[in-house]
Amino acid sequence: MPIVGTAGHVDHGKSTLVQMLTGTDPDRWAEEKARGLTIDLGFASARIGDHEVGFVDVPGHERFIKNMLAGVVGVDCALLVVSADGGWMPQTEEHARILDLIGAPIGVIAITRIDLVDHELVELASLEAAEEVAGTSLADWPVVPVSAKTGDGIEVLRAAISDALDRTTADVERPFRMWVDRSFHIHGAGVVVTGTVERGELAVDETVEILPGLQTARVRGLQQHDQTVPFVRAGSRAAVNLGNVDLDDIERGHMIATPRTMFETGRFVATWRPSRGFDSLPQRGAFHVHTGTADAAGSIRRLTDDLLLISTVSPIALNSGDRIVIRESGRQAVVGGGVVLHPSPPARIRKRLITILNDTDRPAADRLLSIDEVLPDESLQRQTGGSVPTDGTLVGGDWVVNGLNDRVANKAKAIVAEYHEQHPLRPGVEIAPLSDRIGYPRPVVIAAIDATEALTIEDGYVAAPDFAVTLDETDRRASEFALATLEKSYAVPRASNLDLAPDLLHALIRRGDFVQIDTDLVFTKEQIERITGDLTALPTEFTVSEFGNHFGMARRHSVPLLEWFDKRAITRRSGDTRTVRNGATA
Repeated sequence: MPIVGTAGHVDHGKSTLVQMLTGTDPDRWAEEKARGLTIDLGFASARIGDHEVGFVDVPGHERFIKNMLAGVVGVDCALLVVSADGGWMPQTEEHARILDLIGAPIGVIAITRIDLVDHELVELASLEAAEEVAGTSLADWPVVPVSAKTGDGIEVLRAAISDALDRTTADVERPFRMWVDRSFHIHGAGVVVTGTVERGELAVDETVEILPGLQTARVRGLQQHDQTVPFVRAGSRAAVNLGNVDLDDIERGHMIATPRTMFETGRFVATWRPSRGFDSLPQRGAFHVHTGTADAAGSIRRLTDDLLLISTVSPIALNSGDRIVIRESGRQAVVGGGVVLHPSPPARIRKRLITILNDTDRPAADRLLSIDEVLPDESLQRQTGGSVPTDGTLVGGDWVVNGLNDRVANKAKAIVAEYHEQHPLRPGVEIAPLSDRIGYPRPVVIAAIDATEALTIEDGYVAAPDFAVTLDETDRRASEFALATLEKSYAVPRASNLDLAPDLLHALIRRGDFVQIDTDLVFTKEQIERITGDLTALPTEFTVSEFGNHFGMARRHSVPLLEWFDKRAITRRSGDTRTVRNGATA
């Protein structure tokens, strides 16, 4: 069901026109009826041509501009109302600016109350409206004179609305989202929210995410124009009954969406386009940022002539590509708006970021990935509304921009080469510190190394494929002396007393010359083989003391060596004794 939203100055006949088109009075509140003006959003429906149409009637008074902005969210067709006896007025101008800034591409201009003026004044009002929208996105909208009192022009208006709706398309392919314009509690049902489904589809029993707050809720029921339905889709008014949520948790300005497809932010970069009558952004002022039904006070910093860095006092839900409207509180005027380019820019805004963001011909996901080079999949999905880049590869849970592999591999090669030169006895660089030095997550660095033949990873060390630990003459003599010292008996000295440099000791352990039993205890490979082979000479069940007496070892040698055997299933401990496992070998 497509949605038509009204716009225009107060008391120009918007609600009366909607009532004539639908047979329903859209003013819901007693105060609205008493004062004769629309304060909040009103809703009605009717068949227009081949379309079942929902109408959203918005207030025209300047004091309720926030409600008007909330009402034009997700409309398929705008109906700008200008009275023939009043002409183009301040709120007509402001509403037209808003429609232009949010990029409303389809609509109709209705010249109302033609029964109160002569034909010449109707013509003048029509010409004036056409002139006022010239050069905006409203320029091609048909202008239709009409009287809601006599019915003159109503059928022509119906036809114009129907023709406009014929050109609309519903965005049903992208993930669901709906800005909340009302929330209330129904006894026996719970919390209900209403809004216009902006995109996607939603079915009963699905889960939605509430933003801000990132709370999830189950869809218990759906209604469309007072009719219970199994699902709702883009372009329709919907009432959503939510489970697992309190009324205090959701209100106008919140959004419900497919989980992990919206980004919650209080700082973003957007394009800037002044509205008509404001050539530039005021240097100082209190600003309010409007998007969807959300409204947040914010501060603005000019990055370039047409780019803004916006910070809001409270978080709002955004995707890259969303439109915003900016009002200056002091003048109570819409001063401009723009399109969100980056919902989560880095702390330092560099020239490179601005250059990439300005390349709006590229898909948003590719632009964002080009800036960060590595982005978690969930973050990218949230920032773009479910889009994936065409110029990237998914590595684990991160998107990696194409071309980064080569750069990471080149950095890794340089670091590893330098490391080999400084530490010739070490097997290479550990992957964790290497990732820290390069500045990218470990899975990204590992993927880059795996993709090149210039490096290898073994046991957590990154090395050149032709690298091998080689001992110089001094190291060779030191190692031979240490081996001879150990071979004198099984009562070996502490490793720290072997007079070996730590790098050399670990190199001999990795090479297999020494077997490390404990932090400061090593035996030669031959000693371990001899001890293992001689275990059968011990009693079937033997104690630590019997083991030590047999091999001539002190307890400080026997205990860690037996525990080492236990871990390798060479011996089995039972209380204070051990047995040799069948077929056990070191």
